[in-house]
Amino acid sequence: MLDLRLYAIVLRLSALRPGAVPADHGDQARAALLNLIRSGDLPLSRRLHDANTRKPYTVSLLNGGKRGRDGALHFGMGDSAEWRFTLLHEPAFEALLRRYIWNQTLPHVRIGAVEFQISNAFASGSHPDSGSITLAALHERWNVAPETLPRSIVLDFLSPTAFNLGQDRASGRYRIRSAPDARTLFSTLRKHWLKLGGVAPGDEFDTWVGERVETRPLNPRAHTVFVERRPVESFSGRVSFTVHGSDVRWLPLLHLLADLAFWTGVGYQTSRGMGQVRRVQTEEPSYG
Repeated sequence: MLDLRLYAIVLRLSALRPGAVPADHGDQARAALLNLIRSGDLPLSRRLHDANTRKPYTVSLLNGGKRGRDGALHFGMGDSAEWRFTLLHEPAFEALLRRYIWNQTLPHVRIGAVEFQISNAFASGSHPDSGSITLAALHERWNVAPETLPRSIVLDFLSPTAFNLGQDRASGRYRIRSAPDARTLFSTLRKHWLKLGGVAPGDEFDTWVGERVETRPLNPRAHTVFVERRPVESFSGRVSFTVHGSDVRWLPLLHLLADLAFWTGVGYQTSRGMGQVRRVQTEEPSYG
């Protein structure tokens, strides 16, 4: 399983005519990605749409246009934007990459009411938010002595982020955590790493994080986004996570999971534009 590869794709777009994309356009962005997949593999697109499990992809919101008072992104003809999505180890995705991304023959993309021409596609790391990596390479990068690693990690939550803590038995409502919390974040990433085929400890790691890792928001911002017409409280901004004390045995795993977030996103509704994360560091990582 560790030879599986993760991809981050960035498309550079140009609006073909004036129009606006609503502020909460996660559903439209997801539909656009599924349309791209449908053009290469209709059965896969249907399976991804219908599956009631965590999706093997994440989708970002558009970065571009002009933000109006209504929160919508307004585009004039020729205005540019960038759109990012990640693909997790589904073999059929590789065929789509070969057919569309690497051959530069992508069709137009419609997001909301705006039709975009794809002027460029980045999949090899030539754009800082693109690239690919195998699980084995990610594991090997952090297969080092804990004492040699920095104790602080800074993550930039680029889009509204929240964590689904499950359904309350009494009320039937879903419990949503709308603030950064080290134990919730890294427990979520640990479980996702295990599902991808990685090796990690169990609940004892979560306990260690809860006892040793301090969470410090650096520039917190609160958001209310609508998912299927339901308001969801969330946060964005940079957050510092610092390990305290002499017990640093799982510091390498903490760094690995911080890197993993770039590919998997974190928390609730990552297939609708939420939970997009970039690690903040002095040197850009090399994804190969």
